[in-house]
Amino acid sequence: MKFPGYWVSVSEGKVLLERVTFDETELDPATNWKQAWQNQDVESQVKGYVELEAALISAAASLARASGFTLSQSDRHQAARFEPVWQSDRYEIQSLSHLLGANIS
Repeated sequence: MKFPGYWVSVSEGKVLLERVTFDETELDPATNWKQAWQNQDVESQVKGYVELEAALISAAASLARASGFTLSQSDRHQAARFEPVWQSDRYEIQSLSHLLGANIS
């Protein structure tokens, strides 16, 4: 089976979201088949999600960690509502304020 999803990769203070298609061998049963990891180090900065909201919250958490910021529940909610404008199935998030619309609590 194939499942639409998103890779979230962190590099140099930015996050790249990529729309992809997972097959069942890439998804983790421990996450109710909602998350994937590339065959890399467990500490890899690349994670996969079936749901866009989870991918966006992961992106926000990664950017927050990189800047020493703690996300509030409101920040997580704001991140989950973000609507990327895809270009060739990719979207680059420049900063936490970009993702949260400058509504950082």
